[in-house]
Amino acid sequence: MDNLNNKAKFFGKVTASLSHELQNVLAIIKETSGLMEDMLNFSEDFAKLEDNKLGECIKTIKNQAYRGVDLTSGLNSFAHTTDSIQASINVYETIKKMIFITKRLFQQKGVNVSITKCHKSYSIITDTVFFQMLIFSCIKSLIENFDNTTTITLDINSSDKITTIKFTNNDDTLKFDDYKQMLTKSMLWAEICKFCEQLNFKSEITADTPGILITLK
Repeated sequence: MDNLNNKAKFFGKVTASLSHELQNVLAIIKETSGLMEDMLNFSEDFAKLEDNKLGECIKTIKNQAYRGVDLTSGLNSFAHTTDSIQASINVYETIKKMIFITKRLFQQKGVNVSITKCHKSYSIITDTVFFQMLIFSCIKSLIENFDNTTTITLDINSSDKITTIKFTNNDDTLKFDDYKQMLTKSMLWAEICKFCEQLNFKSEITADTPGILITLK
């Protein structure tokens, strides 16, 4: 286990360092494109052009630079989760960032994954890497076990000392016994249960709609 943790820390450290350098590169591109845009806006000859292709190119560069900054920022934050085995994390913010950096994987399958805004901040001390792997496995399970999945929504609810994360599939045509059997017989469900055991969480199939409920103890 120590070797695995050391490998994860090494990978995280290198990734964090590289993503930080990429952020610096993108920041320079963003600032330069903004300066070029300002200079062109002040040019009278440029302002008279009807077909402002150069301006559109600069705008594209600027927008992609902003997108790149967001992506590398998310990657940098993700890489730092390997810094320590146990850490205090904000449940909502951690899940939100993880969904952001992995959304392309889900979009390739035609699935939109979103998390409902959580106004109550809730933090736990846990293994951050395993926690994110659990979240990813739950989403993946709902995608791979149901053919008609187009939307998956995550909801976080807290009451007293218990916090739950509910993963809901948009397909409400399935009956409870059917989708329960589909989920619990999959290899991903065994993986989810294993993560929950390691994290001291509880996993169950939701009774109202096809989905998974994770209880943080």
